[in-house]
Amino acid sequence: MSSDIITNLELDKLGETGKIILVKELKGCDSAFITSCVIGNCIKNKSALLIITTHNTLKHYHNVGLKMNYNLQKAVDSGLINFYDVGQEIAENVLINENSFKESIINNIKKRFESLREKYDSVNIIVDGLSHLFDAQMKLKEVNRISEEIIKLVQPHSSFLIIHCNVAASHDVTETMANLLSHKSQIVVEMESLTSGLSADVSGHLTIKRPGLRFETDNMYVMQQKPLQYLFKLFDRGVKLLAPGTV
Repeated sequence: MSSDIITNLELDKLGETGKIILVKELKGCDSAFITSCVIGNCIKNKSALLIITTHNTLKHYHNVGLKMNYNLQKAVDSGLINFYDVGQEIAENVLINENSFKESIINNIKKRFESLREKYDSVNIIVDGLSHLFDAQMKLKEVNRISEEIIKLVQPHSSFLIIHCNVAASHDVTETMANLLSHKSQIVVEMESLTSGLSADVSGHLTIKRPGLRFETDNMYVMQQKPLQYLFKLFDRGVKLLAPGTV
């Protein structure tokens, strides 16, 4: 069931340069299932992957992966996937308030990326929970710099970068960060929980935008492709996208 996500994010159509994908989590929606689907696809295709997380742990994604018929820990042990838990590193250095610590995060990311590049021509990156860096008292300028350094790593290569950013509220610093990233992304995914509450048939709303592309409406072209809107339903073994009105 992960194929719906892979196809709509166009991860089966990578070009000569890096593809930047932003996942905006709105109204408390959790987009971790996208990461789980992409991890499974990378393992299946033996594509190198660097996971940078401030949110979910290796154990979490490993347990989800077992339900989806792949073994994340085995892929980490083999060197195909490098898992960098920035959240744990921040927790261990919570009393340190130095620029050198923030620079060390960037340096560690670069080292892990280059280590994978020594064995693989193409290295993909997932950032799980960029907005959690604000919880560590980082400023917008600092978080934006970290994201820019990560983007620079994939831009010259046929790779993808997926950044998950939780938007806590409108006019919040997390919304500003998400808006900055949306201008650098080829694909923007917006995810929302159901406004009506929990449902046995649907887990939430998902909208896919491709900024800068063109679509025709009323015999006129506008400078943005028409957004694709779906409902989604989560299962233990993946996710299914549903057209609105089909449930």
